[in-house]
Amino acid sequence: MGFHKIRAGAALLVSSLLLAACADPTAGIEIRPGSTTSATNLDALRPPSGVTYRYALETKDVPIPVTLTLRSQRRSAKVYDYIGTMAIALPPSDNNEEIGNLVAESFGVKEVKFRGNNLVFPVSLRTDNRFRSLSSKLLLNKGKYVPHDCLAVLGTCKYTSLNEQGKSIKLVSETTESGGIWRSDTRPDPAAGPQPDGEGRLRAVYSLDRNGVLIDMILARIGGGPQDTVVFRRK
Repeated sequence: MGFHKIRAGAALLVSSLLLAACADPTAGIEIRPGSTTSATNLDALRPPSGVTYRYALETKDVPIPVTLTLRSQRRSAKVYDYIGTMAIALPPSDNNEEIGNLVAESFGVKEVKFRGNNLVFPVSLRTDNRFRSLSSKLLLNKGKYVPHDCLAVLGTCKYTSLNEQGKSIKLVSETTESGGIWRSDTRPDPAAGPQPDGEGRLRAVYSLDRNGVLIDMILARIGGGPQDTVVFRRK
């Protein structure tokens, strides 16, 4: 494969990960069911510390393997860090440095390394004991969530998202669960007044293990630009 094709593939990967989603994220995609609300006391969860979780990321138009690896670290009964890497497996090339610079610039990260043909970024996620995000450094998804995001919160849930530049947006989520599959729609909160332009609705379909940690997830941004599908599958 020529360098121009590798470069084009890297650019396509960047654009696809920038745009998580499709109009119907469940169409033709299956995820494994997990714990149900009736079987889990979410507030009593205490995920294990020192466990490594690995996820394969799938996108419809980019056949480039991407792996997310996170290792849990318990900071307190209510705070956990998940620290690790995202690795993008690129075809062999003599231009790895240029490809790395392209992807790093697109993702806005400084620490980029090659391990063989794998382009590796550091990532991290801070959550509460229910795996609700408090802050995130997952490439494009960087920021804080006050008081936390609304993962696995049944019914209506509101929170504020703050990015690294200090831009804030108030969001509202509607979540249901059936048979161990959770479904949520998150959108700018209309009750909070005017919101930043370009913010669409985020749809998520996902499953959680008995510790409340993610098993699989489909993400979809509906509106706000071109759309594609991103799927996380635990290995």
